Amino acid sequence: MQKPQFKHQTQQFRRCGLHAVNNLLQVEKYTWLDFQNIAEEIQKETNLSHHTFFIGNYDFNVLERVLYKESLEIVWIKQNQKIDENLIADPQVFGFVVSMTKQLSIFERFCQWDPRHWISIRKIVKPDGDFQFYYHDSQLKSPQIKETPDMIQQLIELQKQKNENNFILLVKKI
Repeated sequence: MQKPQFKHQTQQFRRCGLHAVNNLLQVEKYTWLDFQNIAEEIQKETNLSHHTFFIGNYDFNVLERVLYKESLEIVWIKQNQKIDENLIADPQVFGFVVSMTKQLSIFERFCQWDPRHWISIRKIVKPDGDFQFYYHDSQLKSPQIKETPDMIQQLIELQKQKNENNFILLVKKI
């Protein structure tokens, strides 16, 4: 049996939010211009910036609006919430988006950019009913394929880090 080929966008500028969404959807559906337009639309509504022009650096509000268009509901995972097989076994669970804190370069600190980096995790149900996860970090050359115990362990480790990683569970809207 041949392994499925997964699309994987790699990092360009600070557009990890864009890449996380396209990697999650497995379609190059959105462009940086789409995200720029959405960020500017939100800026008109809120009078606050939600991106860095051309560069990216999209905040949660931009991703939320795009994911909503894709009929994905956002469920926050609390810092003390238990991550286990029961959480991910729900048939409505589509995957995860994680906002991770990263080390900033001197240039990034000078520009006062947000130290956040978006990754996505896509849940796949195999023919035997078991799960497989495609961990997409646009700073890596390809996705990491993980089985359920390994994915749960990695999520628990990320959750334990004191740098306040934020986990978002994505659930298909009914």
